[in-house]
Amino acid sequence: MPSYFEVFFGGSDQESIVGTIEQIIRLRLDPTEEEYADFIGVRDSGTEHFVSFELLLKHRLDYEADEDTGIPFEQMPSSLTVRGPRGDEEQHEALAHGIFTQLKESGYKPIYFVWDLDQVIELWDPDQKGDSEVMEFWEPGQKGDHGKAED
Repeated sequence: MPSYFEVFFGGSDQESIVGTIEQIIRLRLDPTEEEYADFIGVRDSGTEHFVSFELLLKHRLDYEADEDTGIPFEQMPSSLTVRGPRGDEEQHEALAHGIFTQLKESGYKPIYFVWDLDQVIELWDPDQKGDSEVMEFWEPGQKGDHGKAED
């Protein structure tokens, strides 16, 4: 299964969130009945280099996920997953990072840019909602268990 990038973010106006994401990705999002997303948009559908944008307005992560990762999921009810075929991960990361940056510029907070729910790549948490003691071992570019240095 290919790795994926997610941007978790705060915000409460669902209609506004959908419109903002559509503007950022320059793609229409269609409602879906999928368990993992409320809206989906696919760029370059039917090609070997498609990119799927999956918007979930109210994620189903619980309080234990907050404690395990130090990420304040309860403060960020929405998430956008960017995924596609293997081999295009650099493109997917660049797209997700652009979304993170534009959400930050639009005033959304907190925002966490995460790889595979396993590594925080970047965050915008000006009100310090996350638990820095849990996240302190994450450093961009490191691999292994949640970014911890491998033995």
